[in-house]
Amino acid sequence: MKQDYFVYQVSYFKSLLVRLENFGIDIERCIQKSEIRHFDLSNSQNYIPTTVVHDLFSVLRKDSGSDALISNLLKDFSLSELGSYGLYLSGFSTLDQAITAFTTSKYALQTNIQTTVTLQKDEVVYTFSFLDQHAKGGQLSEYIMVAIVCQLFNVYLGHHWTPIAVHTPNATILAIEPLLPSGAYHIQHHQAAYRFVFPKSVVQYGTKDRFPTVEITPAYPEKKILEIIENVISSYNYGCIPSLSMLAGHFNTSESSLKRILKSKQAKFSTMLGHILHDRAVELLTTSDMNINSISEHLGYSDSPNFIRSFKKWTGLTPGMYRDSLSV
Repeated sequence: MKQDYFVYQVSYFKSLLVRLENFGIDIERCIQKSEIRHFDLSNSQNYIPTTVVHDLFSVLRKDSGSDALISNLLKDFSLSELGSYGLYLSGFSTLDQAITAFTTSKYALQTNIQTTVTLQKDEVVYTFSFLDQHAKGGQLSEYIMVAIVCQLFNVYLGHHWTPIAVHTPNATILAIEPLLPSGAYHIQHHQAAYRFVFPKSVVQYGTKDRFPTVEITPAYPEKKILEIIENVISSYNYGCIPSLSMLAGHFNTSESSLKRILKSKQAKFSTMLGHILHDRAVELLTTSDMNINSISEHLGYSDSPNFIRSFKKWTGLTPGMYRDSLSV
Protein backbone atom coordinates (compact mmCIF):
# COMPACT_ATOMS: atom_id res chain seq x y z
CA MET A 1 0.00 0.00 0.00
CA LYS A 2 1.28 3.46 -0.90
CA GLN A 3 2.41 5.44 2.15
CA ASP A 4 1.67 9.14 1.99
CA TYR A 5 3.78 11.64 3.88
CA PHE A 6 1.57 14.62 4.64
CA VAL A 7 2.73 17.88 6.21
CA TYR A 8 1.43 21.29 7.27
CA GLN A 9 3.40 24.50 6.98
CA VAL A 10 3.65 26.25 10.37
CA SER A 11 1.98 29.37 8.89
CA TYR A 12 -1.16 27.24 8.38
CA PHE A 13 -1.88 26.90 12.10
CA LYS A 14 0.37 29.52 13.76
CA SER A 15 -2.38 32.16 13.89
CA LEU A 16 -4.62 29.75 15.83
CA LEU A 17 -1.90 29.29 18.46
CA VAL A 18 -1.47 33.05 18.79
CA ARG A 19 -5.22 33.59 19.15
CA LEU A 20 -5.58 30.85 21.76
CA GLU A 21 -2.62 32.24 23.70
CA ASN A 22 -4.18 35.72 23.68
CA PHE A 23 -7.38 34.14 24.97
CA GLY A 24 -5.51 32.68 27.95
CA ILE A 25 -4.67 29.13 26.85
CA ASP A 26 -1.20 28.06 28.00
CA ILE A 27 0.14 27.25 24.54
CA GLU A 28 3.66 26.43 25.72
CA ARG A 29 2.30 23.84 28.15
CA CYS A 30 0.20 22.30 25.36
CA ILE A 31 3.25 22.19 23.09
CA GLN A 32 5.31 20.43 25.76
CA LYS A 33 2.54 17.82 26.15
CA SER A 34 2.59 17.12 22.42
CA GLU A 35 5.08 15.58 19.99
CA ILE A 36 5.29 18.99 18.33
CA ARG A 37 7.70 20.05 21.11
CA HIS A 38 10.49 18.60 18.98
CA PHE A 39 9.88 21.14 16.20
CA ASP A 40 10.75 24.79 15.65
CA LEU A 41 7.49 26.74 15.49
CA SER A 42 9.18 30.14 15.38
CA ASN A 43 9.80 29.78 11.64
CA SER A 44 6.47 29.98 9.77
CA GLN A 45 8.05 28.32 6.71
CA ASN A 46 8.82 25.07 8.55
CA TYR A 47 6.84 21.92 7.74
CA ILE A 48 5.45 19.56 10.40
CA PRO A 49 3.92 16.08 9.84
CA THR A 50 0.13 16.20 10.00
CA THR A 51 0.05 13.48 12.68
CA VAL A 52 2.18 15.69 14.93
CA VAL A 53 0.01 18.77 14.34
CA HIS A 54 -3.15 16.76 15.01
CA ASP A 55 -1.58 15.56 18.26
CA LEU A 56 -1.17 19.18 19.31
CA PHE A 57 -4.72 19.99 18.21
CA SER A 58 -6.01 17.14 20.36
CA VAL A 59 -4.29 18.69 23.40
CA LEU A 60 -5.63 22.15 22.48
CA ARG A 61 -9.19 20.83 22.25
CA LYS A 62 -8.95 19.50 25.80
CA ASP A 63 -7.52 22.75 27.14
CA SER A 64 -9.91 25.05 25.29
CA GLY A 65 -12.94 23.06 26.37
CA SER A 66 -14.85 23.17 23.08
CA ASP A 67 -14.56 23.46 19.33
CA ALA A 68 -16.91 26.44 19.48
CA LEU A 69 -14.24 28.55 21.21
CA ILE A 70 -11.70 27.74 18.52
CA SER A 71 -14.03 28.43 15.59
CA ASN A 72 -15.11 31.71 17.22
CA LEU A 73 -11.46 32.72 17.54
CA LEU A 74 -11.02 32.04 13.81
CA LYS A 75 -14.05 33.96 12.56
CA ASP A 76 -12.11 37.19 11.99
CA PHE A 77 -9.13 35.38 10.46
CA SER A 78 -7.16 37.50 7.98
CA LEU A 79 -5.24 36.28 4.95
CA SER A 80 -2.40 38.58 6.03
CA GLU A 81 -1.76 36.09 8.85
CA LEU A 82 -0.47 33.69 6.18
CA GLY A 83 2.36 36.09 5.37
CA SER A 84 3.54 36.49 1.77
CA TYR A 85 1.24 33.67 0.64
CA GLY A 86 -1.79 35.51 2.01
CA LEU A 87 -0.73 38.69 0.23
CA TYR A 88 -0.36 36.68 -2.98
CA LEU A 89 -3.93 35.36 -2.70
CA SER A 90 -5.25 38.86 -2.00
CA GLY A 91 -3.67 40.40 -5.08
CA PHE A 92 -5.96 39.31 -7.92
CA SER A 93 -8.70 41.32 -9.62
CA THR A 94 -11.51 38.76 -9.34
CA LEU A 95 -12.48 35.90 -7.07
CA ASP A 96 -12.26 33.25 -9.78
CA GLN A 97 -8.61 34.18 -10.39
CA ALA A 98 -7.90 33.97 -6.67
CA ILE A 99 -9.66 30.60 -6.31
CA THR A 100 -7.74 29.22 -9.29
CA ALA A 101 -4.47 30.42 -7.74
CA PHE A 102 -5.42 28.92 -4.38
CA THR A 103 -6.25 25.59 -6.00
CA THR A 104 -2.99 25.39 -7.93
CA SER A 105 -0.82 26.61 -5.03
CA LYS A 106 -2.34 24.48 -2.26
CA TYR A 107 1.00 22.80 -1.54
CA ALA A 108 2.30 26.03 -0.05
CA LEU A 109 0.31 25.34 3.13
CA GLN A 110 -0.30 21.60 3.21
CA THR A 111 0.15 18.43 1.18
CA ASN A 112 -2.94 16.56 2.40
CA ILE A 113 -5.55 18.66 0.63
CA GLN A 114 -7.48 18.04 -2.56
CA THR A 115 -9.17 21.05 -4.16
CA THR A 116 -11.19 21.51 -7.34
CA VAL A 117 -13.11 24.26 -9.10
CA THR A 118 -15.87 23.13 -11.46
CA LEU A 119 -18.41 24.93 -13.60
CA GLN A 120 -21.95 23.55 -13.59
CA LYS A 121 -24.22 25.50 -15.92
CA ASP A 122 -24.37 28.95 -14.32
CA GLU A 123 -22.78 27.87 -11.03
CA VAL A 124 -19.21 27.61 -9.84
CA VAL A 125 -18.45 24.93 -7.25
CA TYR A 126 -15.33 25.15 -5.09
CA THR A 127 -14.57 21.83 -3.35
CA PHE A 128 -11.94 20.78 -0.84
CA SER A 129 -11.31 17.60 1.11
CA PHE A 130 -8.50 16.02 3.11
CA LEU A 131 -6.59 13.02 1.77
CA ASP A 132 -5.41 11.57 5.07
CA GLN A 133 -7.52 9.57 7.47
CA HIS A 134 -9.55 11.60 9.93
CA ALA A 135 -7.51 11.48 13.13
CA LYS A 136 -7.67 12.94 16.60
CA GLY A 137 -7.46 16.70 16.37
CA GLY A 138 -7.95 16.53 12.62
CA GLN A 139 -11.20 18.46 12.65
CA LEU A 140 -9.44 21.60 13.84
CA SER A 141 -7.42 21.59 10.63
CA GLU A 142 -10.74 21.51 8.77
CA TYR A 143 -11.91 24.59 10.69
CA ILE A 144 -8.71 26.43 9.77
CA MET A 145 -9.24 25.58 6.11
CA VAL A 146 -12.86 26.79 6.26
CA ALA A 147 -11.66 30.03 7.86
CA ILE A 148 -9.04 30.56 5.12
CA VAL A 149 -11.52 29.85 2.31
CA CYS A 150 -14.23 32.08 3.78
CA GLN A 151 -11.75 34.90 4.29
CA LEU A 152 -10.69 34.52 0.66
CA PHE A 153 -14.32 35.07 -0.32
CA ASN A 154 -14.57 38.04 2.07
CA VAL A 155 -11.61 39.75 0.43
CA TYR A 156 -13.23 39.68 -3.01
CA LEU A 157 -16.97 39.75 -2.26
CA GLY A 158 -17.06 41.79 0.92
CA HIS A 159 -18.37 40.52 4.27
CA HIS A 160 -21.99 40.14 3.16
CA TRP A 161 -21.59 37.51 0.47
CA THR A 162 -24.10 34.68 0.31
CA PRO A 163 -23.47 31.43 -1.59
CA ILE A 164 -26.15 29.33 -3.26
CA ALA A 165 -25.25 26.37 -1.07
CA VAL A 166 -22.67 25.02 1.37
CA HIS A 167 -21.91 21.31 1.74
CA THR A 168 -20.14 19.92 4.80
CA PRO A 169 -18.99 16.41 5.81
CA ASN A 170 -20.19 17.02 9.37
CA ALA A 171 -23.55 16.13 10.86
CA THR A 172 -24.18 19.75 11.87
CA ILE A 173 -22.61 23.15 11.22
CA LEU A 174 -22.49 24.17 14.88
CA ALA A 175 -18.69 24.05 15.06
CA ILE A 176 -18.09 25.99 11.83
CA GLU A 177 -21.18 28.22 11.94
CA PRO A 178 -19.23 31.28 13.19
CA LEU A 179 -16.99 30.98 10.12
CA LEU A 180 -19.78 30.78 7.53
CA PRO A 181 -21.55 33.77 5.96
CA SER A 182 -24.88 34.97 7.29
CA GLY A 183 -27.97 34.89 5.11
CA ALA A 184 -30.30 32.31 3.64
CA TYR A 185 -28.75 29.51 1.60
CA HIS A 186 -29.01 25.74 1.34
CA ILE A 187 -26.82 23.60 3.64
CA GLN A 188 -26.22 19.90 3.05
CA HIS A 189 -24.67 17.71 5.75
CA HIS A 190 -22.89 14.32 5.58
CA GLN A 191 -21.29 15.17 2.23
CA ALA A 192 -18.05 13.68 0.90
CA ALA A 193 -16.31 17.06 0.94
CA TYR A 194 -16.72 20.74 1.72
CA ARG A 195 -18.32 22.64 -1.16
CA PHE A 196 -19.18 26.29 -1.73
CA VAL A 197 -21.57 26.91 -4.62
CA PHE A 198 -21.73 30.38 -6.23
CA PRO A 199 -23.47 32.00 -9.18
CA LYS A 200 -20.98 32.23 -12.03
CA SER A 201 -21.77 35.91 -12.48
CA VAL A 202 -20.77 36.77 -8.91
CA VAL A 203 -17.51 34.85 -9.02
CA GLN A 204 -16.38 36.31 -12.33
CA TYR A 205 -17.95 39.73 -12.49
CA GLY A 206 -19.50 40.54 -9.15
CA THR A 207 -16.36 41.68 -7.43
CA LYS A 208 -15.78 45.35 -6.86
CA ASP A 209 -13.18 47.09 -9.00
CA ARG A 210 -9.70 46.02 -7.98
CA PHE A 211 -6.28 46.65 -9.40
CA PRO A 212 -4.23 43.45 -9.60
CA THR A 213 -1.15 43.52 -7.38
CA VAL A 214 0.25 40.17 -8.51
CA GLU A 215 3.17 41.08 -10.77
CA ILE A 216 5.22 37.89 -10.49
CA THR A 217 3.47 34.60 -9.89
CA PRO A 218 5.42 32.69 -7.22
CA ALA A 219 6.11 29.00 -7.73
CA TYR A 220 4.21 26.64 -5.43
CA PRO A 221 4.87 23.24 -7.05
CA GLU A 222 3.70 19.93 -5.64
CA LYS A 223 6.17 18.74 -3.04
CA LYS A 224 8.08 15.56 -3.81
CA ILE A 225 8.52 12.96 -1.10
CA LEU A 226 12.25 13.64 -0.59
CA GLU A 227 11.60 17.37 -0.32
CA ILE A 228 8.91 16.74 2.29
CA ILE A 229 11.17 14.51 4.38
CA GLU A 230 14.07 16.95 4.12
CA ASN A 231 11.80 19.89 5.04
CA VAL A 232 10.65 18.03 8.14
CA ILE A 233 14.17 17.07 9.25
CA SER A 234 15.28 20.70 8.92
CA SER A 235 12.22 21.79 10.94
CA TYR A 236 13.35 19.95 14.09
CA ASN A 237 14.55 22.21 16.88
CA TYR A 238 18.25 22.89 17.33
CA GLY A 239 19.36 20.40 19.96
CA CYS A 240 17.07 17.67 18.63
CA ILE A 241 18.82 15.14 16.40
CA PRO A 242 16.01 12.87 15.21
CA SER A 243 16.59 9.17 14.70
CA LEU A 244 15.10 7.26 11.78
CA SER A 245 12.70 5.66 14.27
CA MET A 246 11.64 9.07 15.61
CA LEU A 247 11.04 10.47 12.12
CA ALA A 248 9.08 7.37 11.07
CA GLY A 249 6.94 7.67 14.19
CA HIS A 250 6.12 11.29 13.37
CA PHE A 251 4.95 10.17 9.92
CA ASN A 252 2.96 7.34 11.50
CA THR A 253 4.89 4.74 9.52
CA SER A 254 7.59 2.13 10.17
CA GLU A 255 11.37 2.47 9.87
CA SER A 256 11.41 -0.17 7.14
CA SER A 257 8.79 1.70 5.11
CA LEU A 258 10.71 4.95 5.44
CA LYS A 259 13.95 3.20 4.47
CA ARG A 260 12.28 1.73 1.37
CA ILE A 261 10.98 5.14 0.34
CA LEU A 262 14.43 6.72 0.70
CA LYS A 263 16.18 3.81 -1.03
CA SER A 264 13.79 4.04 -3.98
CA LYS A 265 14.87 7.68 -4.35
CA GLN A 266 18.59 6.84 -4.00
CA ALA A 267 18.73 8.68 -0.67
CA LYS A 268 19.82 7.85 2.89
CA PHE A 269 18.48 9.30 6.11
CA SER A 270 21.95 9.64 7.63
CA THR A 271 23.14 11.67 4.64
CA MET A 272 20.14 14.00 4.70
CA LEU A 273 20.50 14.53 8.45
CA GLY A 274 24.26 15.08 8.09
CA HIS A 275 23.75 17.86 5.54
CA ILE A 276 21.38 19.71 7.88
CA LEU A 277 23.62 19.30 10.93
CA HIS A 278 26.61 20.42 8.86
CA ASP A 279 24.81 23.59 7.77
CA ARG A 280 23.77 24.35 11.34
CA ALA A 281 27.29 23.77 12.64
CA VAL A 282 28.81 26.05 9.99
CA GLU A 283 26.24 28.74 10.82
CA LEU A 284 27.11 28.64 14.54
CA LEU A 285 30.87 28.53 13.91
CA THR A 286 30.58 31.46 11.51
CA THR A 287 28.08 33.76 13.22
CA SER A 288 28.50 33.09 16.96
CA ASP A 289 31.28 33.19 19.53
CA MET A 290 30.08 29.97 21.19
CA ASN A 291 32.89 27.56 22.06
CA ILE A 292 33.02 24.07 20.54
CA ASN A 293 31.51 22.40 23.59
CA SER A 294 28.56 24.82 23.58
CA ILE A 295 27.98 24.37 19.86
CA SER A 296 28.09 20.60 20.29
CA GLU A 297 25.50 20.78 23.06
CA HIS A 298 23.36 23.29 21.14
CA LEU A 299 23.22 20.95 18.15
CA GLY A 300 22.17 18.02 20.33
CA TYR A 301 25.34 15.91 20.41
CA SER A 302 25.91 13.79 23.49
CA ASP A 303 29.48 15.08 23.77
CA SER A 304 31.89 17.29 21.83
CA PRO A 305 34.15 14.43 20.53
CA ASN A 306 31.14 13.02 18.61
CA PHE A 307 30.47 16.45 17.10
CA ILE A 308 34.14 16.94 16.21
CA ARG A 309 34.30 13.54 14.49
CA SER A 310 31.14 14.32 12.50
CA PHE A 311 32.36 17.75 11.45
CA LYS A 312 35.75 16.39 10.35
CA LYS A 313 33.97 13.73 8.30
CA TRP A 314 31.94 16.45 6.54
CA THR A 315 34.69 18.99 5.90
CA GLY A 316 38.06 17.34 6.50
CA LEU A 317 38.66 19.88 9.27
CA THR A 318 37.92 19.97 12.98
CA PRO A 319 35.49 22.71 14.07
CA GLY A 320 38.38 24.63 15.63
CA MET A 321 40.45 24.42 12.44
CA TYR A 322 37.45 25.53 10.40
CA ARG A 323 36.87 28.58 12.63
CA ASP A 324 40.58 29.46 12.50
CA SER A 325 40.48 29.29 8.70
CA LEU A 326 37.71 31.90 8.69
CA SER A 327 39.83 34.40 10.60
CA VAL A 328 42.77 33.82 8.25
